[in-house]
Amino acid sequence: MVSCGEGRVGGVRRRLRSARTPRACLALWALMFLWSAGCTGPEDGVPTEGASSDRTQPNGRFVAMGDDAVRDTRTGLEWTGRDSGRDLTWPDAESYCGTLALGSRTGWRLPEIRELEDLFDRDTTQPCGDRPCHLDAAIRLTGPYVWSATGEASTRFYRDFQFGTSLAPHIGPRLVRRVLCVRGAAPAPPTVRHGPGSPR
Repeated sequence: MVSCGEGRVGGVRRRLRSARTPRACLALWALMFLWSAGCTGPEDGVPTEGASSDRTQPNGRFVAMGDDAVRDTRTGLEWTGRDSGRDLTWPDAESYCGTLALGSRTGWRLPEIRELEDLFDRDTTQPCGDRPCHLDAAIRLTGPYVWSATGEASTRFYRDFQFGTSLAPHIGPRLVRRVLCVRGAAPAPPTVRHGPGSPR
């Protein structure tokens, strides 16, 4: 695209005033029209005011750490900057995070469901596959459903980043979801009471 800087268009105008033949005048008029029609803003390729994008810009909560990892300044946790890129079963998701190394960064794990829920942000939108997802653009998803480590027996929670819901289906070989990995202390598990007395 062509910039619409005043210097470039103004130069054509000055040449137009000094043109001595009708043919030269016509050529300069055409050149000025083409340059003006191709204007995009003060710099080439920069959208003018009012242009929109599917991806909301990062809001400053997350800081890039290198090696495609980001740090959450609110919680101190480190997250992978993108998901697994493919759907995995829950056992494969757990193994994926447990063996992941981003540069020198190791010790990744599946996040707890509360940690995933804390990422959800209704005010921000980014495309994830063919659907919109609501979380900071510093973390990129290719699908809306993300596994968590939270569950019991044969169920595991996953987070839906399109609608902001958390579901706990029975896991099986056909149930697959995307994976984000996290580093840092996991939240304390909820206290389980076994009766009217103190927790055991």
